[in-house]
Amino acid sequence: MKVYISVDMEGLAGVSHADPTELGKPGYDAAVRLMVGETNAAIDGAIRGGAREVVVNDSHWHMYNLTPADLDQRATVIQGRKPWSMVEGAGPDLGFGVALFVGYHARAGHPRGTIAHTYSGAPTEVRINGRKASEAALNAMVLGAWGVPVGMVAGDDALAEEIEDWLPWAGRVIVKRAVSRYAAASVHPNVAQEMLRNAAHSAVDRAKKGELALLDVGSPVVVEVDFSDGGQADMAAVIPGAERFDDRSVRFVATDPVTAYRGFLAGIRLAG
Repeated sequence: MKVYISVDMEGLAGVSHADPTELGKPGYDAAVRLMVGETNAAIDGAIRGGAREVVVNDSHWHMYNLTPADLDQRATVIQGRKPWSMVEGAGPDLGFGVALFVGYHARAGHPRGTIAHTYSGAPTEVRINGRKASEAALNAMVLGAWGVPVGMVAGDDALAEEIEDWLPWAGRVIVKRAVSRYAAASVHPNVAQEMLRNAAHSAVDRAKKGELALLDVGSPVVVEVDFSDGGQADMAAVIPGAERFDDRSVRFVATDPVTAYRGFLAGIRLAG
């Protein structure tokens, strides 16, 4: 079985503030080590569960955070600014049997999720067919259209509550308790890594048994983004088919999830 791992940084155990997640800021190198540790644990767990191939997508910020030499050599890593962002390399007909999300976080606008946001600081809220959505939901929507179920999501307890609603079949790994936007109570990194190793093993095993499901949001797919200001909404609204509504919001409507995601991603990039 081929396994796809998308790795972010804000949801890692030991990361509780935005500063260490930015290149050049104090604590960034330590956060990268935490990112490598949880990634390697997921890789090892996936292989123990029967994965024959593992692809890791560095999905944080500029997407060249992981230090390749420190990664488990049994995996391949995708790095750099990518057209398909957090789901790059998972596309249709590539044979992935399951996806694992590591270091993920709660949605923009969440009342207490640690470093909560959705793709950038521009959106204050994102909705899929009227439901408040996180990066995990958006990514799972695209992966579902490509035939890849999400089997595990790791992050804080605020994210876990969202995942229980969006992806009830997925294993939820809670490596920290969200105290506020810039505070969290984390387990020790070694404990987090063991949790991830076990959960990744279980997710692959469950995928082989057919116990997971694809996220299907139906058709049409309506993605709505409330931006921080009207100027951002102005930029996002120039995309063909986008509709500006309310004070600072833009709506993207498509017949399928992949096209809806493309509209959302283009809008976020223009708004930024």
